[in-house]
Amino acid sequence: MYRLFNNNSLLTFALLPLVLLIYRIRLISNPTLGLAANDPDLYTPLWNMTFGHIPSSSITSVAVALVLTFIAVLIVNNIMASYKLSRNTTFLPAVVFIILSSGFVVGQGLHPVLVFVNFFAIAIHRLFEMSRPDSKPYRYCFEAVIYITVGSLFWTKGLWFVPFIIVAAGMLRALSLRTFSCMLWGLLAPIMIVGSLAYVTDNLQEWASGYEQTLMVPVAFYRTWLYGKTYLFVSGSVLVLSILSAIRNMGSLSIWQSRITRVTIWMILYPALLIILPHFSFEMQVLVAMGGAMTVPLWIQRQRNQRMSELTLSLLAAFTLLMQWNI
Repeated sequence: MYRLFNNNSLLTFALLPLVLLIYRIRLISNPTLGLAANDPDLYTPLWNMTFGHIPSSSITSVAVALVLTFIAVLIVNNIMASYKLSRNTTFLPAVVFIILSSGFVVGQGLHPVLVFVNFFAIAIHRLFEMSRPDSKPYRYCFEAVIYITVGSLFWTKGLWFVPFIIVAAGMLRALSLRTFSCMLWGLLAPIMIVGSLAYVTDNLQEWASGYEQTLMVPVAFYRTWLYGKTYLFVSGSVLVLSILSAIRNMGSLSIWQSRITRVTIWMILYPALLIILPHFSFEMQVLVAMGGAMTVPLWIQRQRNQRMSELTLSLLAAFTLLMQWNI
């Protein structure tokens, strides 16, 4: 599996949708499994106007979820290729993202977080643009927060990631009074535009109360038993090993690559820490997978023996596929 996806051939790209379908086969066979993660209290007006009309237990909702997930796969893989974060141009990040976002079927269905993760990925892409020699930090910081805020109009809890963007700008040595002011305007501008539209249509109070409610409402807490805890332990161990590998090899990277590596590490840690709060649940697996897709492939590539790289990726892929039929 490592040899198959550790390249950028057209055949490998064509296999990505097939891999995604294989890891969603249980959800496709029973679309009602994705209902557990759906909570009407989380739905924003913009979500209800767009994807909210799709029946949650239908195959159409599964198809839309697959399309949104695949778009995120392509964006994440493009980030790794654009900034040469891996040793070669490869589709390993795409495959790792699919694997890590597939552990719990409850987090695979159509959910507002699938829209937000695409905006979040684009926001990270814009932040990394500051590595260009002629970049303007205030512009990219403004755009990054704009994408986060627009994504939060679909999944309000995405606003919890605004502090992460601010900290990420600091890690990239771009945080200043000017860039912070631009990020503040990036936060307020979409909200003010939507709020103005709500005011014109006499729905301002309803929109504001709904926005606040969806931001702070706690979500259902799901217990996971032996198989689920086993999967969390194994996948968590893989992520920890990839983080340790990234830290150990940071000294051999360029200044910008080491800064970007710090951001990618916190892209795993930050959403993992948010899961502890009562406002989040298994839907966070797709956000953790985004950071994992930027660190795990590098850890696998750095292994001295190619057979060990092949074994590591194959075991992770097989174990994840097996676990989602038991969790």
